[in-house]
Amino acid sequence: MVSKSSFNIWLIVLIVFPLVGLLISLTIGHAFAQEPSTAYLNRRVEIWALFYRGMVAAFVVGALVQGAIVYVAWRFRESNKKNKPHTSVEDVHH
Repeated sequence: MVSKSSFNIWLIVLIVFPLVGLLISLTIGHAFAQEPSTAYLNRRVEIWALFYRGMVAAFVVGALVQGAIVYVAWRFRESNKKNKPHTSVEDVHH
């Protein structure tokens, strides 16, 4: 069973918190509101600009990853003399 004091606390919480949240949202909304201007934002241009920046970043990261893969494949290939296993102990000290 719920006591009367805990019921009153929950009632206060359910009434006061939404009012506080509404007050805060109204205050923040006015603080970050933009002034009306005559210049309009062309969303299509902005979206393509974001897409272009993202594609440039993707190509740079892709080129770096591909370069690292090519380097590792070339460095650790089977025909590389440094990767040949030594068959005997005498070959190690020559």
